Amino acid sequence: MQNRILYGPQTKAAIENFPFDYPLAHLEFYQAVVLIKKAAAVANFKAGKISPEQSRKIIKACDDILSGKYNGQFVVKGLHGGAGTSVNMNVNEVVANLAGVHPNDQVNASQSTNDVNPSALKIAGIKLTKRLLQNLLYLIKVIEARAKECKSVKKLGRTHMQDAVPTTLGAEFQSYADILKRDKKRIEDSLKYFYELNLGGTAVGNSINAPKVYLETVYAELKKIAGIKELKPLKNLMSGTSSDTDFCQLSSSVNLLCLDISKMAADLRFMSSGPKGGIGEISFQEMQQGSSIMPGKVNPVICETMNQIYFQVDGRNTTIHHAAENSHLELGVMLPAIADSLITMLKIVDSGLRLFADRGIKKIVVNEKRCLELLEKSTAYATLLSPKLGYDTVSKIVKEAVATGKTLRQVVLEKKLLTEKEFNKLLI
Repeated sequence: MQNRILYGPQTKAAIENFPFDYPLAHLEFYQAVVLIKKAAAVANFKAGKISPEQSRKIIKACDDILSGKYNGQFVVKGLHGGAGTSVNMNVNEVVANLAGVHPNDQVNASQSTNDVNPSALKIAGIKLTKRLLQNLLYLIKVIEARAKECKSVKKLGRTHMQDAVPTTLGAEFQSYADILKRDKKRIEDSLKYFYELNLGGTAVGNSINAPKVYLETVYAELKKIAGIKELKPLKNLMSGTSSDTDFCQLSSSVNLLCLDISKMAADLRFMSSGPKGGIGEISFQEMQQGSSIMPGKVNPVICETMNQIYFQVDGRNTTIHHAAENSHLELGVMLPAIADSLITMLKIVDSGLRLFADRGIKKIVVNEKRCLELLEKSTAYATLLSPKLGYDTVSKIVKEAVATGKTLRQVVLEKKLLTEKEFNKLLI
């Protein structure tokens, strides 16, 4: 039974119309549509639009699909036209064939693609984003643990890629953790809009063909079935049919998270440059051979991966914004591109966060001796010396140190401007 084709003519037309060498629409999206069909089966029975037996059979079919038994029946490509009608009909046809009912008259009763699919994407988005936030919190905790571990590791702080002032490796790590905390808050704020659905608005948001009893029941059922108690209808259902910018806000927040992580990854790559011809303040434990031609080479492969995740996410964020801008009149017709891009984004970022924590941050090897060496050889102490010795005097000291190759400490002590004890007191 599982091997026979359960989808019908509308799905077959989509296969012919959209023959792209492109991944299928995400199962998470399909499953969220099925959750809505299950809730609608209860609501439509209470509204008198389907019989008790039809409702029972539709619910049973939905449960079987949600168990994963029929994943192979969902075959529409992620790239397709029609505002996602092909995905909605793919679900309608599979449920209908399993339940022995009509895909439109019973499975799709009181619904339209235009209220089902945006609502399904929000449900899928909530579930995926909550998982992402858990892994983001894990990454933050891993970074904070390294911050505590490295709180006494003195090193050179840099601006413009040039020597600036002294700092600690622990302070740098704590800064990263607090940056990610702000990113987490932005994502949480964006997710609030996902609990407001346009389900029940049908075609353009004015609830044509959706009885009042259905509207009153479908949300109560969906809350239980989806396990998301905060779900509720938008005050203006048409606003959710016409605009897709709720998806833009979440994608933008996730994009900013990835931007920050990519910046951190680039910082770590800079600090790990070497091992002999670069900065070498940190290194990474070897994850794989770094080169097919250069023996012993260790590359910062996880950091490079995080950079590339940002490139991927940034492109999908741009796609989502363009697709939302093309929500013409009463319908966001480009929802397939939004759904494919957003779900892809959330999944790869979710995996990347755990990867960065376990195979990136945890695998950093700190070279405390090298950190202190570069700090002492730098001009970073100049700023700390200025209040004591004066800007002009310190400027001369810096120039002499650069010209002679001596450290600032050496020049100051040789000129007897400060004692060793006085010099150390000025340092952090």
